[in-house]
Amino acid sequence: MSPGLLMVLGHLWSLPNTVIGLLFGLGGRYRFDRANRVFVVRGGGVVWLFDRLGYAGMCVGDVVLCAYDLPTRSPGVYRHELVHATQARLLGPFYLPLTLIGYALGFFLYRANPHDASPLEIWADIASGNASSNAYLWHLRKRHLP
Repeated sequence: MSPGLLMVLGHLWSLPNTVIGLLFGLGGRYRFDRANRVFVVRGGGVVWLFDRLGYAGMCVGDVVLCAYDLPTRSPGVYRHELVHATQARLLGPFYLPLTLIGYALGFFLYRANPHDASPLEIWADIASGNASSNAYLWHLRKRHLP
């Protein structure tokens, strides 16, 4: 199977997630990042939540939601969100339920920061080169140092 066909199948498999992401971005400014094949939405419906949670961005399907120009101002965070887009393409309609299950698991693993203890967040931090900013991984390293 060609890489192009696999990419198209991944986008189709993730389409339910992408539709939800586009709905979350209603009222924001949409643009398409051709290089990474994602929509980037600044502002919109859920951005008010980012300030309360301390998030710079969030990815739902092939949609990166952000309060500011994430690719320019926070490229490491943007790379992290792009890993979530890849996860959504691989997991398809299971992505969002698995995300929620991962946060629940994170709550049991590391109550100080359940978000960072979620398996999908750990995957995204490692794959994007941001493992050093993951509080749960830092906690594990600290516990296992001599």
